[in-house]
Amino acid sequence: MIIQEVLKGISGINEVDVRFIFESGILCNWWRKVKLLPAAEVPLRLTDRNLHWHQNCYDSLDPLEGNEEFSKHTPFISATAGSVERDSFNQVNTLYPAWWEALKFATNFWTSDGWIFYCSAWTLGRKAVGHQAFSEEIRELHVYNGFSLYQLEGEITAKIQIPTTQIQKAEEWSLSDIQNALAIGNLPTPCQTMINDRFIDPSSYCNVRAALS
Repeated sequence: MIIQEVLKGISGINEVDVRFIFESGILCNWWRKVKLLPAAEVPLRLTDRNLHWHQNCYDSLDPLEGNEEFSKHTPFISATAGSVERDSFNQVNTLYPAWWEALKFATNFWTSDGWIFYCSAWTLGRKAVGHQAFSEEIRELHVYNGFSLYQLEGEITAKIQIPTTQIQKAEEWSLSDIQNALAIGNLPTPCQTMINDRFIDPSSYCNVRAALS
């Protein structure tokens, strides 16, 4: 088992929402839609088909959900640990840092303010789609070797919920501050950081693999 640091970008929320997430965890869209989680349905939704749709057909109309967007019913939660692209011809690797990938989603692709959550995820180094407790390392080409346009997002896919004990902190990011920093050639920095008192540091009992930065 691998404990992996992951980042999750969320746009359109405020400090009150962040405090609620610290209490309840990060929930999948399906749970937030139905309000009360129908636990008996969880194994029926954690399937290879739904994982494929989550990664590659997220906004597509799903015939299994009354032709509503799949995103409204997904039992999965996307996070990132960063990725690396290998250019064999030029003999160079290009790093896609986790914080930058998370920032794109936190700002809804540079259109709003947002937050980045720092979390830990449990992975197995192999597929375990039906097991709720373990995240899927979609970015790992030795495990998920089918082509995807989104592989370089460095996705680690959690299931149903990222529990509060696995959420370390959240950073607030201002779109205007980001734009101003980039305009003068500087890396942007967060406005503030909120610490989750309920987080349990997994490094006290297991090595943690850091996200790429």
